[in-house]
Amino acid sequence: MSNPPRIAIIGAGPGGLTLARLLHVKQIPFSLYEREPHRNSRPQGGCLDLHPETGQLALREAGLFEEFTKIARSEGEDMVIADKNGERYFNQVSSEDGDRPEVDRVQLRGMLLDSLPPKAVQWGRSVRSVARLSDGKMEIQLQEPSGCRSERFDLVVGADGAWSRVRPLLTETNPHYSTISGLDLTIRDVDSNHPEVGKLVGRGMYAGLSGSKGLVAQRNGDNSIRVYAMLRRPESWLKDCGVDFANEKMTKDFLSKEFDDFAPPLKDLFLKADPDVVARALYMFPIDHTWNHVQGATLLGDAAHLMTPFAGEGVNLAMIDALDISNAVAAAATSDDLDEAIRVYEQEMFERSHRSMKETWHNLELMFMEDAPKSYVKEFEEMMAQFHGPSGEEHRP
Repeated sequence: MSNPPRIAIIGAGPGGLTLARLLHVKQIPFSLYEREPHRNSRPQGGCLDLHPETGQLALREAGLFEEFTKIARSEGEDMVIADKNGERYFNQVSSEDGDRPEVDRVQLRGMLLDSLPPKAVQWGRSVRSVARLSDGKMEIQLQEPSGCRSERFDLVVGADGAWSRVRPLLTETNPHYSTISGLDLTIRDVDSNHPEVGKLVGRGMYAGLSGSKGLVAQRNGDNSIRVYAMLRRPESWLKDCGVDFANEKMTKDFLSKEFDDFAPPLKDLFLKADPDVVARALYMFPIDHTWNHVQGATLLGDAAHLMTPFAGEGVNLAMIDALDISNAVAAAATSDDLDEAIRVYEQEMFERSHRSMKETWHNLELMFMEDAPKSYVKEFEEMMAQFHGPSGEEHRP
């Protein structure tokens, strides 16, 4: 390929933006399309922890690690796991040298966006279809504010999430229901408005688990707490329950009934929440999901290996996927074989994601068992014992 390949990135989430930044650093041109009209068009969710071997490594290669340390919160690694009565089974207090700090999603996305040229993201462009042409190139049909147009590319990277428009080129497999549904809530300015809730949650995460359901709360950097009320229920449960989730009283009455056996301080996690609520069912891919390689297209992040959040791997995998794709594209500049480089990326990505998907599913099973959190904490402590000796010092091979 004598000329630089034409590369399209579909989706400006953390994975797509990380890929864009890495290509920018390597001086490789790209086109990045995002269907949202602008960067502040919707809330970006709560917070996440970035792991040194994946998300943090991608940021180092992107020249953004120092910026990341300015917004990262090591205290966010604090973790409490309790039962429905508030009895604590696990209590972890983070240290300043913890290696998996938390960061608010909105801050991570803002840092990545600010690291790109001003017009790098083409906002308000949604993909209607992607098709492979007879010459091996990919044609994207784009819906823009002014109408429709088509563009041709040598490589299209689907970074467009669970319901990717690029993925049908590669596989007919769609995400399936994970058995978990729930509501996302927010308590803003928690320390002023509800200090008792702020004290319960602390600096990091608090999880109350029992009887195939759980209340998980995470402190964010803006003095808010995100609350996730999750239950093991049928896929249609949120639609069939008859609740108007825009109605605050109806929603909180509904949650009070579902969590009627939880202690009052835990129920305050939703009773003291602000009115805005997002109801969602969680989906995932089969643990062994793969596809046959197709020249000119690939996937990263949730588009490739959607999983539930119960191992904290989703964004981390998306960012290391982005790093590997950027390296594949850069290597193809000298080998002139972009297709083979992407084929190798996919095989490595499958192996990596399958390990994380297996771990995530296993954690889901443990967290939503009837006897939770006992089995979950027991296994977690056994895992920690592999790395820490009796004195708490970490053992390394």
